[in-house]
Amino acid sequence: MSHFSKIKTNITNFDNLIKTIKELGFNYRLFSNTINYIYTNQEVKEQDILIYKLNECSKENHIFTFVWDVNEYHLVVDLQLWSLDMDFSYLIDRLFQQYAYNMVVDTSYVSGFQKIKEKLNDDGSIKLTFQRWNNG
Repeated sequence: MSHFSKIKTNITNFDNLIKTIKELGFNYRLFSNTINYIYTNQEVKEQDILIYKLNECSKENHIFTFVWDVNEYHLVVDLQLWSLDMDFSYLIDRLFQQYAYNMVVDTSYVSGFQKIKEKLNDDGSIKLTFQRWNNG
């Protein structure tokens, strides 16, 4: 018997989520979820994302899904059928860390900073050093 778990995230940036999925070594497919907001009479189309193991993209074999929920993505997974060779909690930790890393780096670049140093600590945390030159 399957039981789907829906995990709330703070993931809101589609491009950084796709970048993170690729960096973690997964394939993906997009599918459109159309939502009609009655109170604004506005149709919004966001992309839901099916996640696959590398080199697999069969519609029946996706391992989890990101579903857009108006403000953020939710991760939907059947933990009873979990088939990866890694613990689900470990995957979630890596996913959130890599997504946060991508957001920090992208936001820093937009603000005019350049990454000059990166260090992976023994505890798994990442120390980033940025600099910005003033032209004044």
